[in-house]
Amino acid sequence: MFSEIETVPPRADIPLLALGLYEALMDGQGLVSALKGLAQAVGASSHAMHLVRYRGGKPVESVSAGHGGAAGAPMDDYARYWVRHDPWVGAAARQPPGVHDMARLVPPEVLRRSRIWNEWGRPNEAAFHAVGATLMRDPGHWGGVAFHRRETEPPFSEAETGLLRTLFPHLRRAFAAEAQLAPARAASGAMLRAGLDALPDGVALLDAEGRLVFANAALQEMAAQADGLALGAHGPETPDPASRLALRRAVTAALAAAQGQLGLLPSAGSLSLPRRSGGAPWMVRALPVLPRGEAELLDGHRGAMLLVTDGEKRSRPMPALLSRLFGLTPAEASLAASLAAGRSLDEHAKRRGVSRETARSQLAAVRRKTGCRRQTDLVALFARLPG
Repeated sequence: MFSEIETVPPRADIPLLALGLYEALMDGQGLVSALKGLAQAVGASSHAMHLVRYRGGKPVESVSAGHGGAAGAPMDDYARYWVRHDPWVGAAARQPPGVHDMARLVPPEVLRRSRIWNEWGRPNEAAFHAVGATLMRDPGHWGGVAFHRRETEPPFSEAETGLLRTLFPHLRRAFAAEAQLAPARAASGAMLRAGLDALPDGVALLDAEGRLVFANAALQEMAAQADGLALGAHGPETPDPASRLALRRAVTAALAAAQGQLGLLPSAGSLSLPRRSGGAPWMVRALPVLPRGEAELLDGHRGAMLLVTDGEKRSRPMPALLSRLFGLTPAEASLAASLAAGRSLDEHAKRRGVSRETARSQLAAVRRKTGCRRQTDLVALFARLPG
């Protein structure tokens, strides 16, 4: 039996795991390769990234890329046929964004009796235990990553699942970046574009010369507001001179990193663009795009990607979501939601009619369950979660 001490790295390693995830993506290794460190941390024998297309609420097609586990012809059979009979896929499509222990959604005894396990899973030594992260979902598509163990291995512990929940915001951002690095093959290209169009954040893909080659639906809607953000031949534009210079520098740095001239992006890779209306600014992040990678979701593209967040629509996570993601009690989830909304500990205690000591005790529990040592890290974590 795996214990928390044996399988889960110290909480101090969480920032290193997140940094390793981003560094691998920025170095062009692809998301599947970038997940190796995290898979090792939770003791997974294999891991994969999945995109599933649904019709009438039922799975009809999948595109997967993974490390370890079933591969080759068995996965081709899965994509063409068995995905339609996979209880994990059916259960995952009904879950909100977050990390889910598949044993809680599909009990092992149910999976063991299933047709897919007896006719496809066991003969191919496929995964029997899994923890999946739902990173993108709309009526026609589901996207996420999963960490697996074989039938002969122990199931994932609560501590290991909790580690993945703590890193969920980083997984979601990395998935969004990976999903739009290139159109991939013809069949999966349409799925990726549909997935990008379902994202609430704006996404722009530039080629090596800085020319715009793709803008998702959210970014086009942002530009249509004509509120300090526009779309031109070279991607997002702004009428503000200082912001225009900062944006140009961010794109230049990302393109230089894509050409191997920079190892990591400087702080100039993140900036804000003011609105003419005086509302919350547009938040922009520039990332390099390289053609290398194991995920096979790239097609030789090299350039830059810009992620644009609408500050006016930035939602705060609800207590119920926080409770589900991190295993918080109702009181702890209420405190977490208050912190995410920008309230201080004293303000929350006053609003809830509890003593400061009680609020401090709840805060300590929230820190322990999320793996955040500092309150600033806690607020930053919650700020990345969906509403």
